[in-house]
Amino acid sequence: MSKLSTRDRMIDAALAVFSEKGYEAASTKDIAEKAGVNEITLFRHFGNKENLFREVLNAKVPTSLLSDDVNRRLTGHLREDLSFLAKNYLEIHLKNLDFIRIGIMEVPRNPFCANVVRTIPERLEEHLANYMADLAARHVIRDANYKLLARMFYGLLFQHVMLICSFGDDSGTLRAGSDELVDTLVSMYVQTLARTGRPSPLVDRD
Repeated sequence: MSKLSTRDRMIDAALAVFSEKGYEAASTKDIAEKAGVNEITLFRHFGNKENLFREVLNAKVPTSLLSDDVNRRLTGHLREDLSFLAKNYLEIHLKNLDFIRIGIMEVPRNPFCANVVRTIPERLEEHLANYMADLAARHVIRDANYKLLARMFYGLLFQHVMLICSFGDDSGTLRAGSDELVDTLVSMYVQTLARTGRPSPLVDRD
């Protein structure tokens, strides 16, 4: 095994253990055993548990939510773009439930974790608010409080993720309803932001 693959394996193991036990209860011994290495190897890579925790957060934060590829896929058509952003958000978060669980446990008591996790919704809200403001400047949608709408948009999606995270293996019905949730949410925003009673093609193109 190369040094890089060993490091990645330890980070993945730490993510699983931290999400299950929390930072305080997680031991470097448990993490090393799960990664298939000894504690000396773990300490050689990370120094201590706190450094390992920081590396886990930095490595697993879902930065792909705002990648250049995401921006390239935005078309300027409100319904299409909101549907894409919502589905992308759910897909990435549902693949990173261990990261979500760590955030739930550690944000109230770990300032570093809080700072890392806080940047995710802040950046998403700013990105969506700017996107809607640009549409408004081109007279595609009506004027509104875009910052508030962006916060509500991602807040509802995050609530859905939280429910799935809480129900664990019994979340099948919630997962199956994700597409309907997205369609309903997007339709509400299309109707809210339409400049007239009948949305323009750029707002409500199927």
